Amino acid sequence: MWNDATRQSIIMANLNSTFATLRHRRASQIWLRDPSLALRLIGPDSQLSDSDSLALSVLAWLSLTYQGDEAKAERVARRALSIWTSADTRLASAALAEILLRRGDNDEAVEVLRAAQRKLPNRCWYVLSIADALIEGGRVEEAEAVLEPQLEHPQLRRHVLKRLSGQALDRGDKERARRWFGELVNLPLVDQYIVYASDYLTFGDLLIEAGATDEARELWRKAADIYRRDDTIRARLADHFGETIQTPPPQIASVDESEAHVQRIPVRTPYINARSDMIALIEEATRELRQPGDVVALAESPAANGQGRVISLELVQPSRTAKFLSRYVGAIGPLHSDEGMQGAIMVAGRVRVLAGAAAGAVGKALGRSGDFYRVAGRQTAMIDDVAAAVAPYDHHLLPGPAEPDALANRLAAALGCEAAIVDANDLSGAWVIGASPGVDREWLERALIDNPAGNEDERTPVVIVRRTS
Repeated sequence: MWNDATRQSIIMANLNSTFATLRHRRASQIWLRDPSLALRLIGPDSQLSDSDSLALSVLAWLSLTYQGDEAKAERVARRALSIWTSADTRLASAALAEILLRRGDNDEAVEVLRAAQRKLPNRCWYVLSIADALIEGGRVEEAEAVLEPQLEHPQLRRHVLKRLSGQALDRGDKERARRWFGELVNLPLVDQYIVYASDYLTFGDLLIEAGATDEARELWRKAADIYRRDDTIRARLADHFGETIQTPPPQIASVDESEAHVQRIPVRTPYINARSDMIALIEEATRELRQPGDVVALAESPAANGQGRVISLELVQPSRTAKFLSRYVGAIGPLHSDEGMQGAIMVAGRVRVLAGAAAGAVGKALGRSGDFYRVAGRQTAMIDDVAAAVAPYDHHLLPGPAEPDALANRLAAALGCEAAIVDANDLSGAWVIGASPGVDREWLERALIDNPAGNEDERTPVVIVRRTS
């Protein structure tokens, strides 16, 4: 028979275990929305047992992406993955694979991702993560062998074609490049946002080289109607066929810099990601161009990526709420997919997103737009398309940068001029989501309303904006 002290000890141990489980479950729900609180709920890894795989996984991911502590992240991730468990260890696998890729251990990174895929075979997005890791390690033929069987997969086809066409072009296999580019540009309209103007230009050049000039002309005519701001396409038609084509104006008129008394200088940079020293990279890229009084505007998606706020889609498990709400968004836009809507829930919480959806429905009935975002919060409006980014980030969720005002202030201090974080696109104009104190936000939004940085693979995430009078 147990005495009272033993019973009380057992009861307290059970209560502590229950409370710990509840804390860890809560941390797994809010790690994106409030990483600081999630870390406090989990506590130090020394107090976790190896059976706390979910908590260890969340801790590994936040140690890497939020705290920037690679050594701790690797230690914790390996603990989480050291024993087989039915618990969710996707974040641990992702953290460990990223650390291994950063230091060039590509073979082990691939094996970590393959082990995660074996555990969750229905998470189709692992195929792309594995292929991208193989490509990064120079194992291109193996990557293609992974990708080609997925050509008919309804969710993966567009991403697979994007990679196969680029790889064929890079190694000079023009016959295969023509095949893959042809299938890419003929994707259904709903998938066309992964196809860039540069894809049409490249495919047209390949067709002309192969003697298919009539096909190239029709292709570029189609592209000119889709990409109404792209003068390069019209130039190709003029140069090759002497053809001047008139298309309807873009949805947002181009800014006349002389009338607006402004100069915009898009700045090409290396790709900004979590491995970059973002501020140092921007300082170097703009050093010879910026002047006192300028505003250096950084696009919000590269800003988020540079902070490590980029999440591969295998880490996003759409809930029934997300699947239901995404049906009412339409065919395009960041929240039209189940994963995109789940991203909104991850950054704002289910209750707030449901309230936003109700407000949006009422607003729509009244002929008003934007009520969803006003209620659900501006962080939901910053979620970027899960499939419109440049590969390998075309199967990732970008939830927007953390503390954009603080980031702009750090940029301004490093650059010696004003700085801003701007969400701009070709359909809705520009929105300054963060700025240093001297920035006239309304003026900057007017100056960038036509998105001079571009929406595709221009690799110009920074625009220097200068008053000219």
